[in-house]
Amino acid sequence: MSNTGIIDGGDILVYVETAADTWTAIGHATSCKLGGSTSFRERRTKDTNGKESAPDETETQISVEALALYDGYSFFDMYEKMLAKEMLKIKYAPKDSVAQTGDKYVEGNFWIESCERNDNVAEDSVVSIAFKQKETPTVKTVPV
Repeated sequence: MSNTGIIDGGDILVYVETAADTWTAIGHATSCKLGGSTSFRERRTKDTNGKESAPDETETQISVEALALYDGYSFFDMYEKMLAKEMLKIKYAPKDSVAQTGDKYVEGNFWIESCERNDNVAEDSVVSIAFKQKETPTVKTVPV
């Protein structure tokens, strides 16, 4: 992935660490999303002459939509991990084939917040998985 210009969404995948330093992409992703939010607390003091806001907690969410697979890393792998309340190391990053030195990505420990599969007649089965941070993830840079 080039370090300049517009990012091609097809170049970004969600990976799960399946063994030490072994990352497996969630199979046949059709879209993925990375988002964050900050909650704020309000305070009033005699010095502020009214309300003042201060950042409190941040939260990161990652989600992925993918075609359901009979093999590969897909719905049942994630569903079992969700039922077992297993914490996962997740990476939201460029595909290995396009990653370049200097590209940024997010990595951290996440819980599976939801895991759904939709099987409609005459359509491909689709999987939707949402991850919620266990702790604040890290923005990293692809090394040399």
